Amino acid sequence: MTAKYLTGIDVSQYQGNINWKKVRDAKIDFVHMRSNVGTKQDTHMKDYCSKAGLPFGLYVYIKPEEDVVTQMRMMLDNHKQTGANLIPQIDIEHHGDKKPKELKTIVRTCIKMATDELGKPPSVYTYPSFWNSHVTLKKGVEQCPLWVARYVYYSAEEFKTNPVPKDVSLWDEYAFQPQKNPAAVKGWKTWDVWQFAANHNQAGKKFGMESAHLDLNIMREESMERFKL
Repeated sequence: MTAKYLTGIDVSQYQGNINWKKVRDAKIDFVHMRSNVGTKQDTHMKDYCSKAGLPFGLYVYIKPEEDVVTQMRMMLDNHKQTGANLIPQIDIEHHGDKKPKELKTIVRTCIKMATDELGKPPSVYTYPSFWNSHVTLKKGVEQCPLWVARYVYYSAEEFKTNPVPKDVSLWDEYAFQPQKNPAAVKGWKTWDVWQFAANHNQAGKKFGMESAHLDLNIMREESMERFKL
């Protein structure tokens, strides 16, 4: 049986105004909106949530140097108020000069707060080199869907050479060439969502963004049940 994948985007105030009809017409399956960076709320989050018309969740960009309980509380309150119907995402990609032991505690706190409140664990967004070097948490995270960032290009010039197909349905064909698969992240046997494109991709305008750039993701179809609330 051929594997199937869902297509998704994650957005923040940097995308500016969004033409959500264009997003839906592009057959995007899900979206995650940034709730807050540390204790600072995203300025466009509430507007995005009210207009998306797609399954959506929120994410918090964790700043370890700030109080993590306050950060999580802000995100979870926003999650409830906006009626998000997908589990939230914990974005951990910044060490804030914290040691691995401290980062482990922060991640465990985030997971516990979300799970206690929503009845399901959050997804964890990270990238292999950061997680494997700075967090190194190998146990207690496998219950969380893994949202891994690993890009298939690193510059605008490289993107021009190997562009993501214009047809959204072909994303999996491009992304799953064996040599481009994400590296392992310690603590998980596999990933649920792969963010395979971000800066310099010039994909924003195509998908209804005011910004030129847009984070692009694919989710294993069977993983959607883990994300639904």
